[in-house]
Amino acid sequence: MKLVHLGAISTGLVIAFGIAMVVPAFTRTPNYTPPLIVMLSFSVTDYDNSDDWCNNLSSIFKKYGVKATVFVTGKVADQYPECVTTFSNNIDIGSQTYSYVDLPSVPDYTAQLEEVRNGKQAVDYAGKLYSRIFKAPYESTDQNIYSLLTRSDIAADFSYHDQYNKYYNGQFIRFDLAVYEGNNHSADFFHSLTVSETPILINFDNSTPVEQIDRFISELKSGNVRFVNASEVTGIDLTVREGE
Repeated sequence: MKLVHLGAISTGLVIAFGIAMVVPAFTRTPNYTPPLIVMLSFSVTDYDNSDDWCNNLSSIFKKYGVKATVFVTGKVADQYPECVTTFSNNIDIGSQTYSYVDLPSVPDYTAQLEEVRNGKQAVDYAGKLYSRIFKAPYESTDQNIYSLLTRSDIAADFSYHDQYNKYYNGQFIRFDLAVYEGNNHSADFFHSLTVSETPILINFDNSTPVEQIDRFISELKSGNVRFVNASEVTGIDLTVREGE
């Protein structure tokens, strides 16, 4: 082999080695920090200010482009249907009995079932939708809850402070959930939490001024947060609107 050929081969090897050393520096994936998974949950229970509060809350959701879940009592849905209709399609709508009653305090199973069914039916009728998500007033349930929800065709239950229950293969299965009251914690508190696979649920109700909620969402959104609704948390389409 001629010397010139050996030189060319050597030069080619040097170039190839150099490329192999440089290319990874440009193709290496930056360190990825997963976001905090947050489900904002809002309960509409007091029907004195419900219509204005719901409309203003809906505007805040649209302003920041966030997803959330809103639970409405049947009485509120009957009196103020806009508390169901004002929210866009990325907001899940659930029920929380008809009259926001402590279910275990109702001694008759039939009366309990009517509270759950009538609450769902009022919400569905007001919004021309089909909702399959429930939250018990006062986080209070008894041994009847799974039967009540199954017979009402409700597939997800967010009644608890450390879990949610999802209907799967003919039974309700428990999944972990970290639940906080929004009025008790600042946005910085949530930014400081260690990211895990367990979703974070932050509760508010319509006793909280919408201006406070606006500030909270603005500050929370400034961090590494992904907002989800109940359908995304459970993997079930929990709010089917007319025409979908």
